[in-house]
Amino acid sequence: MRVLSIKNLFALGALLSLGVTSASVAMDKQINDEVGVNAVVHGFEDAWNRHDMDAFSMLFATDADFVNVVGMRWVGRDAIKQHHAASHATIFKSSTLKIGNTTVRFLKADVATTRSGWMLSGITSETGQIAPTRTGILTHVLERIDGRWLIVLTQNTDIAKPGG
Repeated sequence: MRVLSIKNLFALGALLSLGVTSASVAMDKQINDEVGVNAVVHGFEDAWNRHDMDAFSMLFATDADFVNVVGMRWVGRDAIKQHHAASHATIFKSSTLKIGNTTVRFLKADVATTRSGWMLSGITSETGQIAPTRTGILTHVLERIDGRWLIVLTQNTDIAKPGG
């Protein structure tokens, strides 16, 4: 049986504490990244509710891709801003978006996906009446670009009512 010297025990202890420190730093980084990703998701909600499409569009990468609830696709921050500004001047002008439970999954250190339930109320119908509240699921892919989390892809899906 081999006996470890005091010198080897200190070396082993140093290595073990390094591993614990590295794991702790990695955990802190993931928590900070999760906070950053969630800040973007809730920034989406906040900008929507303030009907501030300038702030809304800045949550997206310049070449982002957005598919709305009816399958319309807009590519690029400018197109996303333009189409949302048009709808916020009409059907969504009095709307309130509530983001519900959000799950975050990191695909890589600098790529994350989120999935959030949402509820949208105060939609103005074509007749000018307030339409029923809608619910859905919002999926984002985010990438850390120049140290900042930005949405690179969004898929928004209405939850269809049975028989609807």
